[in-house]
Amino acid sequence: MFKITTVRAAAVAGVLGSVLLSSAASASPLIDPPGDRGVNNVLGTAIPPQAAAENDVSIARQYSIEIENVAGGAITHVAENGVRTRMGGVERAATTTVAANDGFWASKYSRAVDGSLSHVLATSVYVLRLRVGPDQAYDPLNQRAFTARLVNLRPDQFLEADQGNWQADTIYTGIPGGIKIFGGATAPPVGSPVSWWDTSSSQWRPLAEHFTANPNGAVPAKIRYTVYKPVSAYGTPGYLELENWSAGDTVAGRTNPANGRVLAAYPSGVVRHVADVLQRVRGSGRFGGTEFAAIGQIDTNHPGALTLSTSPRVGYTTDFDQRGGVQIVPPNHAKYLGYVLGQEPFVGRAQWMVVGPVGATSGQLADERYLIDGQLSVDPGWEAVAPLFGMYVRTSYNKDWLAGSTRFVVSYDYGATWQQSPSLTGTTEPPNSPVNNWTNIRIYLQYPTGP
Repeated sequence: MFKITTVRAAAVAGVLGSVLLSSAASASPLIDPPGDRGVNNVLGTAIPPQAAAENDVSIARQYSIEIENVAGGAITHVAENGVRTRMGGVERAATTTVAANDGFWASKYSRAVDGSLSHVLATSVYVLRLRVGPDQAYDPLNQRAFTARLVNLRPDQFLEADQGNWQADTIYTGIPGGIKIFGGATAPPVGSPVSWWDTSSSQWRPLAEHFTANPNGAVPAKIRYTVYKPVSAYGTPGYLELENWSAGDTVAGRTNPANGRVLAAYPSGVVRHVADVLQRVRGSGRFGGTEFAAIGQIDTNHPGALTLSTSPRVGYTTDFDQRGGVQIVPPNHAKYLGYVLGQEPFVGRAQWMVVGPVGATSGQLADERYLIDGQLSVDPGWEAVAPLFGMYVRTSYNKDWLAGSTRFVVSYDYGATWQQSPSLTGTTEPPNSPVNNWTNIRIYLQYPTGP
């Protein structure tokens, strides 16, 4: 269960000692988690046992962002000591919610880290999506059971871009994309609780409660999200590393007999194997929002995707060839959208890495059956599971302070050396894409308190 605290030491890591990371297949032994499976922002599905520690955490409250949902209203950072700092303003208020469309199927998968429902569902450099209802748990065996309802926040240039076609569910802000709440020190992680100021009781309450009686009701005049830092028994990871191959893939002149691993590395030296790579990424694509992100910045994180930017930050543009990035997705999300809904065929496409539970295979991914004998074909799934798809990854980036930024770097030589991604825009394909030669991707994690 979750325990809200102000600080928690990595006691287990201190007892178990240091384990050094090696990116090669012959890496040092990895420590398995103690204890039982926990819960995090995952809604209605099991936690893969190898990722139990990252999903059974204490949460340390860091700060809140308050939003006055009226034209001219303030967007304010509220520190834990009560200091208030204005981050920007609201240019046009949201008046109602919107039903998530089938293109955002991942809207069903998660909840807030404090156990409530309303939360930051997607964090990115160009939109924050807040899930506000309904109060139902995700059921992977009955994916049509409900449709999530959302409220969205957008950066400044969207007010003009949507001229005459403003979205009633959107809070249009005066904050540019790629900074502050959209990619700066106050960018929230997935699972951050969202609440509203109830004037009748003079207290903050989960936003979902406001919409219980009327899912299409008016958006309150004052809402906020609250950011927490997760602390597992090992502490909080300093970086995640993804070995870019699945069993049988030849990369950089080496044929790899087993799947690449997804590793969570802690400052104490503990490194944990939390997931497997079922499909390697071999090219880059035109992913939405990367035009607002710098090369090496996290573009988007939500319960069904983690997008990394390979293109320079140019701001709002209708030229999609200025976009560039790669995306990491969980297996059942990929299979359902591709095979059942007939949407983007993630499987077999060069621009997507697919990660799943330890021991899963690329054959399971290629099997077009989403359910087999009434059970998930890849079980347990990885939708909304930390550390990739909830709680840990933020879009926070500062080009003048890379050491304090969440960012990714790549290796072409199995971790012997690391470098920034090359500038890649539009679509690149193997064998000519530089991504085809990436052996490892490392995501450095930071947990800033803003403003």
